[in-house]
Amino acid sequence: MTNSNHRRDPERGSVAIWAITTAMTMVLLVGLAVDLSGRVLAKQRAQTIAAEAARAGGQQLQPATAIRGRGAVVDPGPAVAAARTYLAGAPGITGDVSVHSGTRVATNTETTYQTKFLSIIGITALTVTGHAEVDVNRAVEGVAQ
Repeated sequence: MTNSNHRRDPERGSVAIWAITTAMTMVLLVGLAVDLSGRVLAKQRAQTIAAEAARAGGQQLQPATAIRGRGAVVDPGPAVAAARTYLAGAPGITGDVSVHSGTRVATNTETTYQTKFLSIIGITALTVTGHAEVDVNRAVEGVAQ
């Protein structure tokens, strides 16, 4: 007679391996969701700061042209300075500013999102960028001129 306690079961422990694999997969999926949503928020922040910096630059008009009602022309020096000042006030954001055609202020921003879970697999940071342009124009009775 053979004692059933001494027989070897070839499938013994397979549930434990399955449970560990499933748990690790779930942790990675949750981590991926957390870090990708964090990246989206960082992207939105970079985009918002780019838009606000461009707006600040777009408010800097050449006074003589604007006062005489001849048009809205961006004063490049003050526009770039105003946008850079706005960017400097945003922690963790770097960027550049340019003025095109005398009426358009463009900004580009960049920041880094430090991952919380993806660092487990070696991804420690995700770089995100933002871009915005402001087109300055003169409007008379709601019609752009």
